[in-house]
Amino acid sequence: MKFEKLNGSNGKGSKMFLCGLILGVSLLIVSNLFLTKAKYKVVDSAKLVNSTINYSSADLNVIAMYKNDGEKDELIKEVPEGYYDIDEERSYCKVPDSDNLIKNKITYDGKEVNIKITKKGTKCYVYFIPAAANTLADLKLKSNTEEDGCPAVDKNGIATITEIEDTKKLICSSIDDYGETYYFRGQADNNWVKIGETYWRIIRINGNGTIRLIYNGKTTNTTGEETLAKANIAYNKTEIDNAYVGFKYGSIKANKYEDAHTNANKSNILTELDTWYLQNLNTYENNIDKATGFCNDRTPYNGSIASSTIDKSQYGFETKQTYYGAYIRAFQTHKPVFKCPQQNDLFTTTNNEGIGNQQLEHPIGLITMDEVMYAGAYEKTVNTDYYLHTGQYYWTMSPTSFNDSKAWVLYVTSEGYIDGTYVNSNDIGMRPVINLKKDLKFKGNGTVISPFEII
Repeated sequence: MKFEKLNGSNGKGSKMFLCGLILGVSLLIVSNLFLTKAKYKVVDSAKLVNSTINYSSADLNVIAMYKNDGEKDELIKEVPEGYYDIDEERSYCKVPDSDNLIKNKITYDGKEVNIKITKKGTKCYVYFIPAAANTLADLKLKSNTEEDGCPAVDKNGIATITEIEDTKKLICSSIDDYGETYYFRGQADNNWVKIGETYWRIIRINGNGTIRLIYNGKTTNTTGEETLAKANIAYNKTEIDNAYVGFKYGSIKANKYEDAHTNANKSNILTELDTWYLQNLNTYENNIDKATGFCNDRTPYNGSIASSTIDKSQYGFETKQTYYGAYIRAFQTHKPVFKCPQQNDLFTTTNNEGIGNQQLEHPIGLITMDEVMYAGAYEKTVNTDYYLHTGQYYWTMSPTSFNDSKAWVLYVTSEGYIDGTYVNSNDIGMRPVINLKKDLKFKGNGTVISPFEII
């Protein structure tokens, strides 16, 4: 093989070229090493199950987080809110230059994780599991505030609702007949309860610690007719008297208010609820509270918010035009209340320290207009972004008026707002409401995957 000389005397050109080439390559290597070292000087990585997370070595710790709702570990990017505990057996931190695993340095308050380690480069792994079984009354410890978006409430438990609820997920507080109550508002997704083969949503923790639930069906679907216990049912079969706004009612064509509302007769929907209770909940009766009431507010008004002093000799019986308390709160003041204005209207099975009328055969009722407003509904304003919206019509137990020669009761529309209709309308559905006892223990965290279940 023949090598030809490069231009230059005595091979000097060739030598200079080779020296330059070697020098250039050397500089390139050194430069690359320097840049590589600079690039990785402040960056390290922690191997996860299925991925790698990069972190700065200036950080005190790196957190790899997992959540397990009963099936398998799920890698998560954000700290979960709700009813979880730290799995202390599996959660740990590893300090650089040590093979020891440090435990019990990680705390969780339901919203944030705090790690009590200060050495740079510490790597921590946090595993979340459903909270230990406890009474659901403990949910009130995680309540939000007015600053978070909860409605303002005065000392008498009267709220001021200024707009429909948006996509916030809130637990707010107010006052009911028993004390301080904590209720779900907005797009709640952690208020699921399973009883046997049926699913329910928590409306609120009552002031006496019992848990008020509304039926959601035999699946966790949040829309559709299967969220109803029964479709196409009339509240009462006729509408020609003020008495028919009652969950139970008195005399027809009475000549005074008290006789029209004596609770002598079951409404059509109460009859249906009692039948449904015996068919579906009789087995679970030991878990259901009987003393907490369902409010069928029949406080009469003349239609004006100024009518604070009610003359019952003029309103609420026979065919006299009458507006009821829920109408004023829903369409004029926008100020719902959990307290039932009249004890005769607070339907209970048994009596709790003189609270309630003891007029129910079984401890079952319907949701009130006020509870729907507290949850996120507003006067004739479409809202599909709160947990009580199902795309179906369903009854409340709140009377609106006797007007246009007909008795009217409020219902929730398919678009999520409150409206009124004749009591004999037979295209409205039924969603039962019950109260669970306050001392029950539960497993799960209230999510669709892991609903609360009585243990």
